[in-house]
Parts: sequence; structure tokens; C-alpha cells
Amino acid sequence: MAKSAVYRSLILGVALFGLGFGAPASGKAAVAPVGQLPTVTVSLTPSAYALPVILVKEAGEWEDFGIQVRLKMHANGEEQLRGIGAGEWEVGIMDPYSAVKGGNEGDLAIVGISGDYASQVHLLLPRGTGPPGATELKKWIEGRRVLASIPSGEHFFMTERLKREGLDPPANAWVQENQKNGGAPFFRGEVHGWLTKSPQALTALDQGLVSWRGKSQNRVFLPAFLVAASSFADTRRTLVIRWLEGYARGLRLIRKNPELAAARLGQVYRENLKLDLRKELLEEEVRSAFLFEYHEREKPFRKEGEKPSPVELFARSMTGYREKWEGRKTSEEPSAYILTRILDELSALRGEAENQFKKTRVALEAAREAGARVDEYLKTLEEARVQLEEARGRLTVIGALSNLERSAEQAKVTRKRLSDFRRIEIAVGAILALYYLGYYYLRSKRRKA
Repeated sequence: MAKSAVYRSLILGVALFGLGFGAPASGKAAVAPVGQLPTVTVSLTPSAYALPVILVKEAGEWEDFGIQVRLKMHANGEEQLRGIGAGEWEVGIMDPYSAVKGGNEGDLAIVGISGDYASQVHLLLPRGTGPPGATELKKWIEGRRVLASIPSGEHFFMTERLKREGLDPPANAWVQENQKNGGAPFFRGEVHGWLTKSPQALTALDQGLVSWRGKSQNRVFLPAFLVAASSFADTRRTLVIRWLEGYARGLRLIRKNPELAAARLGQVYRENLKLDLRKELLEEEVRSAFLFEYHEREKPFRKEGEKPSPVELFARSMTGYREKWEGRKTSEEPSAYILTRILDELSALRGEAENQFKKTRVALEAAREAGARVDEYLKTLEEARVQLEEARGRLTVIGALSNLERSAEQAKVTRKRLSDFRRIEIAVGAILALYYLGYYYLRSKRRKA
């Protein structure tokens, strides 16, 4: 009786010990409740470049990137610069002139590119006027007067464009635009052209005016910038990277459904500028405004040998333009406020996510070959793959994949241990069986004796 109890206890202990290693760990990463996520305030202006931030927020996806966003709409770049000085926002999208000005003054850092700001620039001409050809702009503008906001990104664009043709128009060729009455001097016939940008230019085109934009290959490099407050970029770099990831996700959403994006842009213009534009103009705006590919947005930050990057060369040109038209020297050098290292980290993050996905897949295959049940883990892996393809929160996905890899390795080890313990259990059972057989054999032999 005592021996039978010992046997049962031994078998039960082995079984429980094996089962203790058999429970699989969860493959999901812990995600903080939305209320506990850090909040980042994003500065926007009523332009196409606000769309990625708005669309990701309306899709409820910012939490995938580990942050919440608060939107702050400003009228223009000048108002944005005043706001950053007052601590109103941490990151934003900014026109090229304002971004370089803020960088020169030490208030902000340039951390990325949103799109092609040159696509927003229009030289408007009266109805019935044939626009000058791409190589005839110099001939057309000589002796004429053009209304423009000075200094500005669009004025910089045109002066640089004319320099390529060997022309530096005299100061009296430009008539300063008054923001209160906009293009009134142009519509009264007091000037020959109006240099402006979207969406005001789109309204004029809707009225039958002519736009000169030139051929794309002749355009001056003029990016719309993603920026961050200098102190925020220095101390909260991870949050800046998460915001950049989210902005890239917004570009994916626009590319996936440009018609929906155009409709939302129309709503932005109606709510903030009281402008109602045709669907076709809005769709063209969305198609031309953005740089959708990673390499298009990151390559301008890369040096070519010893030559400065295109972004740094642009910033130097814009700085020289500011000094000429504002008549004062600037302090910060472009290299001080163009934070290429953040883009390097973002690029490394994409590579890390891809490598982690491959490692996790290999770990799951090994666990399955060892006999572990990994069906639920494979579903989680597929969800992670979709998130990576859609650029939805790589930091979060890396965490989930890392947990999943550990779970797969643990399941593999557990399965092996369980198999080993089963062998031990069988061996112990066999030994006890032989023992009892021997015991009964000897006992029966003694009885016969």
C-alpha cells in the first residue's frame, strides 16, 4: 500500500512539473491605455500638408505610434513662429521660408520633408494671356511688375528660378502684397502678374486666370518641412520619431484613397479659409503636393561625398535670401538645426522592424517543428506583417514581435522539456512495473517454497 502511494506521488509530481513548463507566454506587447500616452501638440496651417496628421487622428491610429496628438491650427508660418516662442506646440509642418527662419533664430529643428512646396507656387496672369514657356520667363518678366509677398517661399522660388536664366530682377519689379487685400492690385490691372500659392491660387484658377508653373525638371528645390521645437527635439527625440512615423502613415492613407483626402482638404479650406473649391482642383492639389516614397523624403538629407546635402544647400540659399531681403544677419548655421540623425534613427527603426519580423518567423517555425502549438502566434505574426506594410507604429510592432519571439522560444523549450519528462515518466513507470513484477515473483516463489 505504501509503495503504491509512493508510485502515485512520483507520477503526479512528474506530470505537474511538466505541465508547469507547458503554459505558453502571451505574444502580445503591453500597450499603455490611451489616457496614459504622452500628448504631442502639432502645429498646422490650412494646407494640403496638414492632411496626413488629420487623417491619422480621424482614423484613431495615433495610439499605434505610442502618442496622442493635439492639433493647433495657425493661419500662416509667421503665426507658427510666434506660437513656438510661446510654447504653444512641439512639432509641426511649415513652409520653407518660415522653417529656415525659425532654424536661423534657434527656435526649431528641421526633422523631415513632407512634400514639394514648389507645387503650391503659381504665377497668375490675366485671362486670355498665354503663359510664357519654361525657357521664356526671363524675357516675359523684364519690364513688368509682379505682385508678391516678400519675403516668402514663393518669392524665393521665383528669384532662384530667374537666377538660373541669368536674371536678377530689380527691387522695383516686385510690388509688395498686402495680406489684407490679397491680390486686389492684380485684379485692378495695376500689375502684370501675381505670384502666390495654394489655395488662394486655386480660387483664382477657378475664375479663369492663367497660371505659369514651369516644367518640373526646371523647378527649384523647395520642400515643405516637418519641424520640431529645438528643446523638444533635444529632449524628447523618441516622441519626434513616433510623430514622423505617424506622418508617414498619413501619407499612406492619402495614397490609398486620394479622393477621400481631397474631400477632407476641401473641408479644411471651407472651415478655416471660407473657400469652396472644385473637386478636380483639390484632387490635383493632393496628387502634386506630397512626396510619397521614403527615399524621396530622405535622400535630400544625405550628403554626396564631401558636398553638403541638398537640404543644407537649400537652407544656405534661403538664409542668404533672408539676409538680402530682410537686411540682417542670422545666427544659427543650417548644420545646427537640420537634424539628419533623427532620420537616421527612423531609417534604422525600419530595418530593425524588418529584422525582428524575420527572427520571429524563424523562431515560430522552429517551435512548430519541435511540436509546439503556434497557430495563435502565427496569427499575431500575420497581424504584425500587415502593420509593418501599412507603416503603423514600428516601435509598437517591434515590441510585440520581440515578445512573440520569446514566447516561441519558450514554447520550443517547454515542448522539449515536456517530452523529456514524459520519457522520464515512462521510464519510472517501467522501473516500478519491473520492481513489482520482481516483488510478486519472489513472493510467489517463497510461498511455493
